[in-house]
Amino acid sequence: MRILLVLGIALLLSGRPVFAQELDPDPDRIFVTALKWTSIRGVQGEKLRSARGTLAILYAEGVYAEVTAPFVESGAKQVRLNLKDGFVVRFGTWNRVEDSDLIRIESRETVHSPEGESNSEGSLTVRTCRLERPSSTHIADTIVCNGLIVDHAQKPIELSGFPSIVRQLIAAEKKEGSGTAAR
Repeated sequence: MRILLVLGIALLLSGRPVFAQELDPDPDRIFVTALKWTSIRGVQGEKLRSARGTLAILYAEGVYAEVTAPFVESGAKQVRLNLKDGFVVRFGTWNRVEDSDLIRIESRETVHSPEGESNSEGSLTVRTCRLERPSSTHIADTIVCNGLIVDHAQKPIELSGFPSIVRQLIAAEKKEGSGTAAR
């Protein structure tokens, strides 16, 4: 796919390794929308809270991954993504716009069903987002895009397999990109 080729060239030009094997998310690069919690009952009467929201990860390698899904908070105040009920993924690239407090995100949307199936990708979306209160450790306190406002995650979030989904998307794009390059 074209987006993989663009990302690969950009990373090669920047001197970074293309798609590091591990590509683990850095907690300083995880952002989440404001979550509005509602109480739900868990197994054996466990008190849980649930909220639907969006989580975005800006990988150091220039990969952008966003997921809109339910979040669950247990009594121990541990927050985790719930990827069992279907979710929407936006996947692509991000980079800083020159020396300003802006970033550019190019991504496509894929909907995943509870059975693990995904539908075809949507069209490419390009957004320019503003970094509010930039930080040397976590990029910014808040990232403001048209239609999306995410704040730096203040406490750890259990990502429930989302990083492996990102790796699968990268592998699929890499495979698709090498298939089109051979033609």
